[in-house]
Amino acid sequence: MEYDRYCDLTMRGGTTSGVVYPLAVASLARHYRFRQVGGASAGAIAAAFAAAAERGRDGGGFEKLAGLIDWFTGGSGADRWRLAQLFQPNEKTRALYRIVVATMQKRETTGRSAVSCLFFALLGAVGWRAKAVLGLMALLWLGGPVLWSAGLAPAEYLPWVAAVVVVLAVACLPLVLWPLRSTLPWQGWVFVAVPLVLGLVFSRHYATAAVVLSVWLVLTLAMVSALIATYAYAMQRYMKNNARGIHFGLVPGTGDFTPSWLDRLAGVPRSTGVPPLTDWLADRLDDIAGTDHALTFGDLGDVNLVLMTTDLSEGRPYRLPSAVGWQYCEECLGYVVPRRVVEQMNGAPAEGRCPLHEHMPLRELPSRERLPVVLAVRMSLSFPGLIAAVPLCRGGKVHWFSDGGITSNFPIHFFDALLPRWPTFGLSLQSYPNGDRAEVWLPEQDASAAGAPYSQLTSMPRFLMSILDTFLGWRDTMQSAMPGYRGRIAHVRQAEDEGGTNLFMPPDTIRRLAQRGQKAGDLLRERFTQQQNTDRYRWIRLRMALREYQELGVQAEEREELYAGLLDRFEIPEALHEWFRTPPVDGDPYREDIMVALDHVGRLAGDGPFDGVPPVDPDLRLTPPE
Repeated sequence: MEYDRYCDLTMRGGTTSGVVYPLAVASLARHYRFRQVGGASAGAIAAAFAAAAERGRDGGGFEKLAGLIDWFTGGSGADRWRLAQLFQPNEKTRALYRIVVATMQKRETTGRSAVSCLFFALLGAVGWRAKAVLGLMALLWLGGPVLWSAGLAPAEYLPWVAAVVVVLAVACLPLVLWPLRSTLPWQGWVFVAVPLVLGLVFSRHYATAAVVLSVWLVLTLAMVSALIATYAYAMQRYMKNNARGIHFGLVPGTGDFTPSWLDRLAGVPRSTGVPPLTDWLADRLDDIAGTDHALTFGDLGDVNLVLMTTDLSEGRPYRLPSAVGWQYCEECLGYVVPRRVVEQMNGAPAEGRCPLHEHMPLRELPSRERLPVVLAVRMSLSFPGLIAAVPLCRGGKVHWFSDGGITSNFPIHFFDALLPRWPTFGLSLQSYPNGDRAEVWLPEQDASAAGAPYSQLTSMPRFLMSILDTFLGWRDTMQSAMPGYRGRIAHVRQAEDEGGTNLFMPPDTIRRLAQRGQKAGDLLRERFTQQQNTDRYRWIRLRMALREYQELGVQAEEREELYAGLLDRFEIPEALHEWFRTPPVDGDPYREDIMVALDHVGRLAGDGPFDGVPPVDPDLRLTPPE
């Protein structure tokens, strides 16, 4: 059947974990044509690439998509970090971005120490006055023990005073040194030990030596406190003055950026000509789709691309492309997408001016046919704090659009239907469960066991992360575990140093992740190209749907009299006349049809022919549109 050659596809967000998807999509494309594709965050990038490849299928679109992995993994030297080079700050954000990059350094991958890189990043993150204060603190820390032991310490101490000091100093020493046990290089340990060793050398008495240790600890804690206070104040002041100007993120996605010598010392990779993230996305989308302009939703033809974003100003999700009625400012969008894309939009002039740039007039956001795909992708992947949010206007107010994963990181429900014609495949991400080293997990379609992932909580950080993950993704998790869903979702496992916010993944790691994605695509394709498995999927969905109709039938039978009386007496108010093509004049014009529908649905009540209890009994309910 022709329907068996079509599929829909939804992909989970995960920042750099998106490298899993290109080979998986190319594998599925060997048998299927994609009719609907969706995702959030990094999944939105992959969904846009998949839709573009389907549009450019005859021109080698899927071969170009698979070739992205070769581009990420084919470099050497500084070219090894092409993934990290896509994330480029600007002049206003480079100082903070250095700190973020410095914390990502690992000797086993980048060959750099996070502590040494963080030193240079912090040094360049404050002004000269703060540098002067920190310099004086450092001199006091270095010279304090020596000065105390050489000139300020009393000639003699009472023995019990020395004993108390020694006990307290030895008890506090682990608190100071333990957090640095695995990150401080040997040069750092030498630097830390210098004031203590010199103080002990100049000690004139054994008790003086004990107090030197105490003085060193006190000065160390004072220096750390001064460091925290200085940078906390600088951060608070910077955010107060610049948060909206940088769109609440460190990486705008476009613009010109060349790492300075200080950036390089902090761990920012040397520039090798890799463009900023959004510029790269726009160029690759156009190349894969085979267009000579910025790819639009209208260019995709029969492929329905749907992406998730989050309007933080309204506190709700939106599906993209969204309904018309939004306005944009050319200067605002020029900060987050390439200038050529903004110029191509050429929206009609709108009333009012931009609340952020009063000298800039607003323009109407184009309709779906003319809306650039890269703008929708950019609205979905705005990882909070890292990637700048996208502002649009409505009613004279600014709405800030951020990461779609905030509200649904795995929108597997996008293309769902009670009676689907073809499967909606899902590509998801998860960590390795304890004791299970399988790289890809494809649950059974009708297994009686639960299909939800399991994570063992072994530490407080993992416990807190589980709270955040549950808060953000509980709906997606429960939906993915249902019969009729779980058997078409392949979960790609990744370790802690793979995917996520690991910008500095070596080429070998990226290649391994991509190959796991290919394996996931192979498993889905092999399962559903067998007719008996596709039939099983449709049968499960049929029985689940009829079971929900049966629940509706129970309600219709029990409450038919209540609603029949309502239809006889209710006069439709003027405010609800817009529900009908022809305004009603005498009650509900369809009351007879409604009564027939209620009567037929009510016949499904009771055990009837729809018995059988699946492992999960879903709820059929009305939900607001996204």
